[in-house]
Amino acid sequence: TGKTIVTSKITSKAVKDFLLQSPKGMHDILPSAMQIWDKVGKSAREISDFYGFEKIETPILESAELFLRGVGEGTDITEKQMYTLKAKGGDRLALRPEFTVAVLRSYLQHGMSRLPQPQYLFSIGSLFRHERPQAGRYRQFHQVNFEIIGGESDPIYDVQAILALYRLIEDLKVKPLIIHVNSIGCRICRPNYRKKLVDYYRGQAVCRDCEKRLKINPLRLLDCKKESCEEIKTNAPSILDSICGACRNHLKQVLEFLEEVELPYIVNPLLVRGLDYYSRTVFEIFLEDDKL
Repeated sequence: TGKTIVTSKITSKAVKDFLLQSPKGMHDILPSAMQIWDKVGKSAREISDFYGFEKIETPILESAELFLRGVGEGTDITEKQMYTLKAKGGDRLALRPEFTVAVLRSYLQHGMSRLPQPQYLFSIGSLFRHERPQAGRYRQFHQVNFEIIGGESDPIYDVQAILALYRLIEDLKVKPLIIHVNSIGCRICRPNYRKKLVDYYRGQAVCRDCEKRLKINPLRLLDCKKESCEEIKTNAPSILDSICGACRNHLKQVLEFLEEVELPYIVNPLLVRGLDYYSRTVFEIFLEDDKL
């Protein structure tokens, strides 16, 4: 009996300690940080209003199949990072890992294609990915999202999205900034580049993750951050040598528009996105002195 009581006390303490910890990779936003938190939200809403983005909110839970189809089955998001659950009715749901697919689902479901195009949509809220906890990365994180959906594939829409995000970061007094821009082509020219990339990487001594990417999603080879793959990545064929005339002209106009609105940029041929819905322009905004 004595032994049972001791075990009970240890278990009770362990449970208490566990309950007094936020889940791994998730954190509280305390009153001391709320002023900064509110400032980000206020700036995001003001920038979205100024550039004509209307706010849209989607459920935190969506069908898991929606992300499998929209993001792609060969991505880290769907293979490793989605939080999924089975509802009582048997539906397989997922905590949203990103906004774009959910916003597009809402756009289609509610017939927003019948409204004047394109639709400028803005979201802000929590997203969830089962990342390995490390500095600056959380499993529940918060994102500001600008989407321009519908209409023609006009380079001006790419620049409007870049401009809104750039102005938001600038408004938060984060500077000096530099925009990295690239094109990942389209469904016509990208397959040819994928073949060149696979031919180059075949036989190279890459990390385990890249061995898998080589078979499933070759473009993501250029996104590897591991030191062992850095030199291999640097010497890989450039996608800019493989994009078609239409994609080349699209990128040229994007760069001209960036110059017109006086936004600083560099073309970075190694900048890619592995998600299925991406095409043509991709970009990231960095502090100028950040080491990439």
